[in-house]
Amino acid sequence: MKIKNIFLAIGMFALTACSFGRPSDPSQFYAITTPDVAQVRGPATSTNVLIENVSVPQSVDRPQIVIKHSDSNIVTVSEFNRWVEGLNTALPVAISENMNMYAKNINARPKRFAAHNTNTKYFVSIDFVRFETEMDGKITISAWWTVANNRGDVLAQKKTNLVTDTPGAESDTPDYDAIVAEQSKLIARLSYKIADVISELK
Repeated sequence: MKIKNIFLAIGMFALTACSFGRPSDPSQFYAITTPDVAQVRGPATSTNVLIENVSVPQSVDRPQIVIKHSDSNIVTVSEFNRWVEGLNTALPVAISENMNMYAKNINARPKRFAAHNTNTKYFVSIDFVRFETEMDGKITISAWWTVANNRGDVLAQKKTNLVTDTPGAESDTPDYDAIVAEQSKLIARLSYKIADVISELK
């Protein structure tokens, strides 16, 4: 009886060792990128803009990339496909870079990178109410945003809705690289809209 128990214990130990020794699938990390764009607006005195506040829905405010299944309540939170940094941190940087690449007369910075003596003229706050990707449907980005001056007066308040098809919608497996690329393009389009409004302000 004791010998049987000894062999059973050895077998259990071997199985445990194999499971611990098996390498796990590596995680893939993704970043919001800034697409190339032709600059608009002629040379002018550079206007300092601060991207002050950016918030995203709690459902996507996590390291994992979230995919929703259309016509369903199912949401996939991918443990192996993650943001290289949180969206609330990454988006102000991407939006600033998009605005600077697009408009020659704008010098935008995220709040955490801006010095106190930059003579900021305009302050931008963005509240994403939707940052949603449907596996077999659409990518939707919807945001309320405001532009205020350095006295706190709100000069513009708008809502922007942007939608595009989810790449690889016919596949059962999300193409995360292509999805993030499309999300980046929508973020860029939002950035350009904000830059256009700021460029028209006196």
